[in-house]
Amino acid sequence: MMSLLLFLVTVISRMPFSSRFLYHMDSVHFALALDDYNIALHQPHPPGYFLYVMFGRLLRLFISDANTVFVSISMLFSGLMIVAVYYVGRELFGKKTGLLAALIALTSPNIWFHGEVALTYIVEAFFSTASAFLCWKVYKGDHRYLWLSAVTLAAAGGVRQNTALFLLPLWLFSIKYVPPKKMMLAIGLFSISCLFWFFPMIRMTGGWDVYTGAFRELWLFNTGHNTVFDKGLPVLLYYASALFDFTIFGITAGVLPLLFVTYVLIRKRRVKYLDNGTVLFFTLWISPSVLFYLMIFIHPANPGYALIFLPALIILIAAAIGYMSNELKEILKKDFLAPLLCLVIFTNLYFFFFIGHPVSYSEIRHHGNRLTALLNEIRHFDAADTALFSLPYVFYGPKQFIYYLPEYYVYQVDAKVAPNGETRKTFWGKDRITYQNETIILPEDIRHFMAMFISDDIDRTKEIHNITIKQIRNTPFSIVHGDISLVNRIYPRLKMGSLKNETGGF
Repeated sequence: MMSLLLFLVTVISRMPFSSRFLYHMDSVHFALALDDYNIALHQPHPPGYFLYVMFGRLLRLFISDANTVFVSISMLFSGLMIVAVYYVGRELFGKKTGLLAALIALTSPNIWFHGEVALTYIVEAFFSTASAFLCWKVYKGDHRYLWLSAVTLAAAGGVRQNTALFLLPLWLFSIKYVPPKKMMLAIGLFSISCLFWFFPMIRMTGGWDVYTGAFRELWLFNTGHNTVFDKGLPVLLYYASALFDFTIFGITAGVLPLLFVTYVLIRKRRVKYLDNGTVLFFTLWISPSVLFYLMIFIHPANPGYALIFLPALIILIAAAIGYMSNELKEILKKDFLAPLLCLVIFTNLYFFFFIGHPVSYSEIRHHGNRLTALLNEIRHFDAADTALFSLPYVFYGPKQFIYYLPEYYVYQVDAKVAPNGETRKTFWGKDRITYQNETIILPEDIRHFMAMFISDDIDRTKEIHNITIKQIRNTPFSIVHGDISLVNRIYPRLKMGSLKNETGGF
């Protein structure tokens, strides 16, 4: 009954605040993949998110709007994730801690936010927590859960490929006491289960060469060559700052009991009495993803990265609140459990509803209002003779224009050059169909351009004559308009092609 109640409260609490538009460029990638699964065209982007998109296709049999499809998935898995947190907390620390953890997770700003938008991170949070529950059961000797743990881990990889990799050390730890024959069968089951989504993904992509080419392109121009090993301490500090922010967005005031209990355990020299198995369990749950984000790559615009380990921290915070309450009760002769829990929950709610940070309700509302104003302004220009150019902005960029303005030719301006000298191909689209070419290909009847800029990026146009610049009220956006011949004045690194010597979808 408690599980059902937590699920329903979570889903119902998400319904009034959900996003009306595809929130992120990745959200558009998923939406376009509903019609054409093509990783080479970032529909979706590598490494593929196969099961997530296929679940979206299943729901679209009943829901026509792509954003509603994926937001519905986020709401559904929000409820399932809260239930999973409850079960893990109850299994490790007792029913009271499980309920505390569920209530904290239910109101966590980072978790709540990702239950309202069309992104994969809340689904990852569910699989992370569900896998942790199954791993703990297996670790404690209940080998009935062994096979389900293998299949769940494989399914997690089908949604987000990195999830299975980050959780693999935890799973291997959990099966170390399993008899060797069963262990090998479980590893085989995990491998075969992965193939059930991996082979269809490769086939729908167009083959192994196309898949690896798309993955290479993403690594070469986005995530690669930005590691701590390439760029040293400044990148480590940058990644650490982003990861700290993402974590605080998830636990807010919960950091206080966590730090207090850590201090008390060290001060009273009780650390050595901690259950080593539990400590190692949480270490293996949290550390692989954290180390990757610190050392290899984390995108500063994606707070959802933290959701793979936030459930673990929240369960520890719930346990810390119980411990802290007991410590204070010994000293002050008063039970502080309810006040401590309320402090964390009310801080969570305040962060989500009243502070304009990246994982707040105000961000969801403002994003919808700003995107509406931007799309309405663009529609004032004639799509028959005007092409739209934009830098690859994450939340208000060319991918959103390709989806919401299908009547326009839309070009993503992203003339990146890799360390090996290779230049990135151009993504562009029309009628919600995406193409990729070496150069910008314009139809002969395009006579004008319009370009969208955010904030200071507009400075590149201020010394160019014969263009018009309009600032959109109450937004950071500016629209630049002029003759198509002036595009290279604004984007000098663009390669302009000709229909006579290029192909690409016309």
